[in-house]
Amino acid sequence: MSVGTTSNGAKLNIFSQLEDLRLIYDNSNYVSFLASSSSGLAINLSNNYGKWVMVGNATSPSFVHGNKDNALLGTNIEGSAILSGGESLGEYAGPNIINNSQYSVIGGGYGHKIDWLGTGDPGRGNFIGGNGGNGGNIIEKSPQYSSIVGGDKNKITSTTNIAPYADFIGGGNTHTIDSNGVGHNVIMGGQSSNYVYGNGYASVGGGSRGTAWDYSFSGANSQAGSSGKAYAVAGGGYSCPATGAYSMNISGGYCYSLASGQYSFASGIHAKATHDGSFVWTDSNNYDFSSEAINNAKFRATGGMRFVTAIDGSGNTTKALTLSTAGNAVITGGVKLATTDTKPICDSSTRGYLWFTQGTSTVKDSFETCAKDATNTYAWRTIY
Repeated sequence: MSVGTTSNGAKLNIFSQLEDLRLIYDNSNYVSFLASSSSGLAINLSNNYGKWVMVGNATSPSFVHGNKDNALLGTNIEGSAILSGGESLGEYAGPNIINNSQYSVIGGGYGHKIDWLGTGDPGRGNFIGGNGGNGGNIIEKSPQYSSIVGGDKNKITSTTNIAPYADFIGGGNTHTIDSNGVGHNVIMGGQSSNYVYGNGYASVGGGSRGTAWDYSFSGANSQAGSSGKAYAVAGGGYSCPATGAYSMNISGGYCYSLASGQYSFASGIHAKATHDGSFVWTDSNNYDFSSEAINNAKFRATGGMRFVTAIDGSGNTTKALTLSTAGNAVITGGVKLATTDTKPICDSSTRGYLWFTQGTSTVKDSFETCAKDATNTYAWRTIY
């Protein structure tokens, strides 16, 4: 039987470009069925309550559900789906939209978008899920295999218009990944305003206002790496950046520390490793303590320091160097001087040096110190 057409190819053939079939409860409440021009199927609810659309495609059909304005746009949408949600009105609201992205999914919420750059290849294999909160999550610039699991107003983008690749945001809000090439960047979640910049493989662990550049890792409220300076680690805490290439800042808390030199390391409050290859370690005193030269190491421990080099079978110290707060050095296990270099000239620069010389079989050993007499004459003085 045919209705609206002379074609008899089906048992029941209804022809209409406006509405093929309507199921009516009353004049205000009904469901419309329509075969679309893309060989798909649309089911629309009355009063603009929502829709259900299956878009035909020879490779893999696509699916739209939820708000009436939810949409799959463009010609490369095979295998993509908008499963639910969408909102027509509101400052941060809006429909869910997938534009020229294949095999991509928006799971729910509203104002979400997986968007195309506008030229070149379509996006592929992207995912946005969860409730949009007060706004939409966006993955744009023809992304590939990127995901925003939840939260609101998060964005994966590219200021260089190179498609984001395999980037991930776990949740939270107003996080941004600016993926400029290699991709594989991660923001695990956290409260808000974490950022990833650069060429790839960077991570922010959580919290808020953390920033990571190329191949770097940052915890909360810290910066790891900077433009052109990669492979840095900032463990977290307030104002604890590691901005030098290959630098590390492991301080935590309100540390106000810095590792800005290449291959530098800072740990502790107000530790400032600003020279290349520098190492700065501090205690809890609230004063800056900074490196002084390239490949320089500095330690501040106003409670003293102890270096243990040997223990007995019960774990008790048998050999150690202890530097006390009184300025004394206590050496457990004795001291051995084995100087083999040429003895330097005794002058103001070597004043206070101790020098041990091992004698031959017929000559005794000697032990000397460089000292000045009352006439300001410097000389090696024999102790033994």
